[in-house]
Amino acid sequence: MMAPRTLLFLALLTFSATPGRAQVAEAGPDTSLCVNFYTMQGSQVPIGATGAWTLVMGCGTINAPNDPASPITNMCIGSNVFVWTVDDGGTITTDIVVITVYDTNMPAANAGVDQTIIGPQNWAQLSGWPAPIYPATCLWSVVSATATITDPTDPNTTVAGLSAGANTFCWTCDNGPCGTTSDTVTVQMMMITGLSDDEAPVTGGLLYDATTGRIGCLGQERPQQLVVMDVHGRTVPIPASGDLSGLAAGAYVLRALVADRWRTLRFIVER
Repeated sequence: MMAPRTLLFLALLTFSATPGRAQVAEAGPDTSLCVNFYTMQGSQVPIGATGAWTLVMGCGTINAPNDPASPITNMCIGSNVFVWTVDDGGTITTDIVVITVYDTNMPAANAGVDQTIIGPQNWAQLSGWPAPIYPATCLWSVVSATATITDPTDPNTTVAGLSAGANTFCWTCDNGPCGTTSDTVTVQMMMITGLSDDEAPVTGGLLYDATTGRIGCLGQERPQQLVVMDVHGRTVPIPASGDLSGLAAGAYVLRALVADRWRTLRFIVER
C-alpha cells in the first residue's frame, strides 16, 4: 500500500500534466482616430504560445508583428482591418479589429454663397463644399423654409418648393473624432409682383433657341439690353451680340429690356 504522501505527489503530477484551456485571441476594441498611428490592444499570450498581427484590408505598418501591443503606423484614411492570431499549443484562434482613420485635412463645411431667384420659379441649386471624404459624412438640412431637399447628401443638390422671402439651409460635415462643422446659405425668393411698376418685368414674349444659343422676341421688337443670371443669382458675362451658345450647362434667368420694359425668361442649357 502506497503512503499518503506518495499518492498526493502522483495526484499533483497528473493534474499538472493535464492540458489547460487554450488562450482565445482577442484583437481589442474597434476604434476611430484623427491620426494615422495606433497602439494595438491584443490579448496577451501565455508562455509557449505565439501571436501574430496581419493586415487584411486597408494599409498600415505593423512595427512588432508578434507583440499584442504593437505600434501601427502609416494607416490609410478609411477602414483598416487587422487580425490577431494566437497559436496556443496547436489550438489556433483569431480575432479582427477595425481601425477607422478620418482625414484631419478635410476642409470645414461651406454652404456656398447666398443667392436670389425670381418667382414664380420656386427651386434653386445649392453649392455645398467639400464633398465628404470617407468615412466623414455631410448632410443638408432645412433651417427655415418649407422646401424639399432632393438629395440631402449631395453638395450640389436642388431644393424645390421654396417660398417667397428667405429660405435657409445648413450644410453639416461630421468628420468623426476630427470634429463637426456646419455653414448656412440663404436662397432669397423674390416675386415679380414685389417690384415697382417701373421695374416689374413683363413675362412672355422672349424665346431661347437652344440650337443657335440666341434670344429672340415675338414680333418685330428687339432686346435693348440683356442680363443673364445663374442659379446662384450671379450675373453671367455674355457677348455684346447676345450669343449665349458659350454658356455652361445649367439653369439660367434672362432679363431683357424690350421697348423700355424688362421681361424675364427662364431657360435650361444642356450639353
